[in-house]
Amino acid sequence: TFQKYWENFVIRRDKPKTSDAYTPYEWRVVGTFVRLGDKAKAHEVADYFFRDQRPKAWHQWAEVVYRDSLKPAFIGDMPHTWVGSDFIRSALDMFAFEREADSSLVIGAGIPEKWVREGEGLSISGLSTHYGTLGFAMHSSGSDIEVTIDGGVRVPSGGVVVRSPSDRRIQQTLLNGDPVANGPGELVVRALPAVVTFKY
Repeated sequence: TFQKYWENFVIRRDKPKTSDAYTPYEWRVVGTFVRLGDKAKAHEVADYFFRDQRPKAWHQWAEVVYRDSLKPAFIGDMPHTWVGSDFIRSALDMFAFEREADSSLVIGAGIPEKWVREGEGLSISGLSTHYGTLGFAMHSSGSDIEVTIDGGVRVPSGGVVVRSPSDRRIQQTLLNGDPVANGPGELVVRALPAVVTFKY
């Protein structure tokens, strides 16, 4: 289903004459791609939607977006709070989401490497989850990336899954300074607070 959505999205994005309008309810697909482990597609779709905020200074979406922004046609509510809620949910999924399949809390699945390597990196605090309030920071140290997780959440039975923001192969992973085995691009943490270092 989502592969078909992607194929249709690419046609609409790259071939202007194939589509006149769409509804940004599709923002929910961004979070879906994050949860499916396809961060690149999530950000391509998000970038497309951000280009369609109108007027730009309002930082919002109408219910219906037309390729021709001056076309006199039905646009529905503006700003549209349902679209806004889909945006918020997908944006939060980039930072953390609860994965029911293995009762885990996944951190960083939608965070691109460039966010971490710019300036002092990124940090988030006060993020409400099913397991309590989450806070964490990601920053680069040379070629390494360090993830510091606060102790404000209860560790679920499936652990806290920390995803690497880089698509490069991890050479070594440290947990609180000690080398540990990790899965492809991620580490499961069983106790907080914790510091995870991905070495590339």
